Amino acid sequence: MNRIQTLLVVLFCSLGQIIGQTKGTRPNVIIILADDLGYGDVGFNRGGDYPADRGIIPTPNIDKLANSGIICSNAHVAHPFCGPSRAALLTGVMPHRIGAQYNLPNDITSPLGIPTDETFFSKILQDEKYNTAAFGKWHLGFTEGSYQPLDRGFDYFFGFLGGGKNYFESEYEDSFYRRQGTSNPVINEYQDPLQRDRAYVSKEEFEQDEYLTDILTDDAISYVTKNKDKSDPFMMYLAYNAPHTPLQAPADEIAQFKIDNPNFEDLIRNSPYITESTPVNKESDATKKEELIEKFVQARITYATMVTNLDKNVGRLVAELKKDMNVYNNTAIVFLSDNGGYTYSKGAVNYPLYALKGSVYEGGHRVPMFVHWPNKIKSSGSYKYQISSLDLYPTLVDLAGGSIPEGKILDGKSFMDKLISNEELRPNEPLIIMRPQNGFHNASLFSNPWKIVKTGGNGKWKLFDIENDPGETNDQSNSEPNADEIIQGLINKGIEVTKQFKDVKPGWFDHERGDGHPHRALWFATEELPQYDKLFGTEELSTSLSVKKKLKNNKLKVYPNPSAGLYHIDFDADYDKLKVDVISMTGQWIDTIELNKETPLLNMTKLSKGSYILKFDTGKEASVEQIVKL
Repeated sequence: MNRIQTLLVVLFCSLGQIIGQTKGTRPNVIIILADDLGYGDVGFNRGGDYPADRGIIPTPNIDKLANSGIICSNAHVAHPFCGPSRAALLTGVMPHRIGAQYNLPNDITSPLGIPTDETFFSKILQDEKYNTAAFGKWHLGFTEGSYQPLDRGFDYFFGFLGGGKNYFESEYEDSFYRRQGTSNPVINEYQDPLQRDRAYVSKEEFEQDEYLTDILTDDAISYVTKNKDKSDPFMMYLAYNAPHTPLQAPADEIAQFKIDNPNFEDLIRNSPYITESTPVNKESDATKKEELIEKFVQARITYATMVTNLDKNVGRLVAELKKDMNVYNNTAIVFLSDNGGYTYSKGAVNYPLYALKGSVYEGGHRVPMFVHWPNKIKSSGSYKYQISSLDLYPTLVDLAGGSIPEGKILDGKSFMDKLISNEELRPNEPLIIMRPQNGFHNASLFSNPWKIVKTGGNGKWKLFDIENDPGETNDQSNSEPNADEIIQGLINKGIEVTKQFKDVKPGWFDHERGDGHPHRALWFATEELPQYDKLFGTEELSTSLSVKKKLKNNKLKVYPNPSAGLYHIDFDADYDKLKVDVISMTGQWIDTIELNKETPLLNMTKLSKGSYILKFDTGKEASVEQIVKL
């Protein structure tokens, strides 16, 4: 008996070490976020079957990190566009949940931004005594005191608040100062100066021909130098805008790229990937066809040079870390892109994936990603299981030894221990990607090996085996024997999540024009919101506030109302269990509670004061009631 007890103690101790191996270890953290980087445009993602005629871009510094860490070959972001993707990464929730499913307007005077009641992971790390810094692209709001990095948990900021920037000072700053004080000031976020903390940098700080990716890295290196010897760890969010458009690179670096890669230009110029691409085939005029091919070739070369420059700068940052190997070994580096690459005219290649930035197919949201941390990742490898940018939030909070704020909703899972032990993070729990279109949502739901995709308001769900067909070439919705069951199972999971925020309307729209954004009327002109219904069906998503009148049931009584928190439920219906969804007046799902008929007392004392919607469901009958919590 003593021997068995000893073995059990050893076993439980060992399990404890495995389960808690990284929580509270407090490493330095560097998140390197590339912008519109193609899945096939880093060496660590290229297999032996990569077609050389699409253009092989050498990335030796990035690859060295990846190949000595863990490559996440099945990594995804939460949205296929820049702004919503970044909102999800920093808040840990799907952007639709907080009305952030569109990019913010391109306007440096805009008063809009990510809701201030959403706690960024940076704030939790800051509260846990991390030194926190953000560099580069922000794209989450301009208003000082509410939406800037220093308002969201960062001690230091150097970069630009908008969604993009020209790469040379002569193109992003001159017109700003020339038109300052006039009746036509610059409001385009691509043209205002860089900012340090809350103020624009001096016009004299940088030369006109200095390159932005170099400038951002210089400042990041300076930050590491100043903070690496402090007693508290640092967290750096290094969000490059490279290789996002505009496609700009130093002329001497473009020339050097051609010298270092002598076959690159000829290979892509004669590649069927370009010469037989859909945009080229749509052009009937022979001269214009050749011009378009040449445009794509030059875009690819400039883009490749931008990626090469990015790789060089990652190498420079790592060299600074390596000046103290203890710092280097205790720094967890996470590298990923904000969404898929923009192909052809913008230069990226997503091979072997289908489609591009903005798409719910793999090329829009499956991204290059790896984690490098010598102190904990002792052997390199590849993680084949699905992982999401949403998972960064709980992971970093765990590493810092922090806790999630009470009431904070998270759509991600803490992954570091699972990653290191090569265990599946979310078995049978799909990831969901949605992009609003004209009156409907494009969407995909996937849990290996299966993925379903729907595009177009009246389209059908397609079924792909993405484990064996990452290029989504073979729709198996009509050939897989269990297709209907697989599709419906994923749809049901999508309904379960989407009903929580079905009536949350967008907080803003990008590129308002004329009478407003073309999608605006689809969200705000009527009380009904058909966007999600066209995906999943109106009846399935009937927690909608817009149908609460239809669900009003005279058999239901809720009293007293208003109440300090205790409500008696009298529902004259046949049920064993009564499910109650608690929803805010803006449509935000808050909680689901189960009651039985013997004790139908609803305890809402933990709710803040205000009005709420309760959706009651017996499984056969449903009803909606509005309550007031005193």
